[in-house]
Amino acid sequence: MGIYWVRERYAAGQSVFREGDWGEDAYLIEMGKVDITISRNGEEVTIATLQEGEMFGEIALVDRLPRTASVVVVEDCTLIPITRELVVSKMKQSDPLLSHLLGVVVSRYRETREGNPTRARTAADESSLRLRDYAINQLKIAQHLSDALVRDEFQLFFQPIVHLINGRLAGFEALIRWNQPDMGLVSPLGFIGVAEDTGLIVPIGRWVLKQAIATMATLQTAMDQRDPDNKGLFMSVNLSAKQLQDPGEVDALIGIIRDSGADPRRIKLEVTESALIDNPVLVKMYLTKLKDLGLMLAIDDFGTGYSSLSYLEQYPLDTLKIDQSFIATMRARTSSQRITRAIASLAYDLEMNCIAEGIEDEADIKPLLQMRCQFGQGYHFAKPMSEAQALDYILRRG
Repeated sequence: MGIYWVRERYAAGQSVFREGDWGEDAYLIEMGKVDITISRNGEEVTIATLQEGEMFGEIALVDRLPRTASVVVVEDCTLIPITRELVVSKMKQSDPLLSHLLGVVVSRYRETREGNPTRARTAADESSLRLRDYAINQLKIAQHLSDALVRDEFQLFFQPIVHLINGRLAGFEALIRWNQPDMGLVSPLGFIGVAEDTGLIVPIGRWVLKQAIATMATLQTAMDQRDPDNKGLFMSVNLSAKQLQDPGEVDALIGIIRDSGADPRRIKLEVTESALIDNPVLVKMYLTKLKDLGLMLAIDDFGTGYSSLSYLEQYPLDTLKIDQSFIATMRARTSSQRITRAIASLAYDLEMNCIAEGIEDEADIKPLLQMRCQFGQGYHFAKPMSEAQALDYILRRG
């Protein structure tokens, strides 16, 4: 599950570390309270008291110098260690300029603290404090995400995809939501980025695939009652770049599909354009492996990323999804209409199908049909809905 997920517990009066100790971890306070103290004229002076949601020891993540202060537990504490290994790996992945600037900020922070420790917080650069607040927030989300898997806080919603020519239901896209106790229902924008950065997207992605396949069977049973001739409902599931770059994970996904007993031809995996440009040789091999199982493969949000005609020929793709930004402005902007037409024509010429995302108006359907776009998805048809709502949608609409 990664290196965030170990907790350390300390009783009141215990020392976490002492001034002058060597250490490479920072700590996020999940519960409790600590005093930050320094030695001055032979006495211990408290310079700050930190509590839940705050971090300490972060300077050791960037440099290898002794601790500049001591930390003593005031109230029983639960701490989440953040290792230097994590930070170094993230810095290596980042722009070299960012790594350099971070080093300068930390160096200045240390110098300020040592020069006048009682004013360390106010004298430190505002940029370093903003960076600290952002990091703490990301770490808290990461920790909560790890707990969410154990506590079964995730929920799938399903948005219908319809045949534009006759309005019949073609399938659904599975969309994850996080039912977080303190924040309520959280959209993917609020946590998927952190899940990607921490690697939690891998177990979350497995969970989504299992749940989506199980729900697909339930929805098809309902469709058999409402419209017995419609046997081909498909389920679209998003696949992250991290899942697509790990051969072991691709095998695990194949195992999930095989164990489910579902027809692979009714499962569509959606990948973003950016996922295709990272290690294209391996990505092609893994996509081909998935395709050989019988799965359908789609490019999500086509036209907004690293669009390249070469990968449309290189990868075994079935579907192009036109990004909703083009559909939303198609009737108002000639440029959006031309881009939409070009994508739809490209899909048609390559014998791929095309899905227009974000349809919110009946008036969008006729021009899309004229462009030979076969499928549509958006609020005009239905918003993302729970499994129970999707069942009701099928029985009412078909």
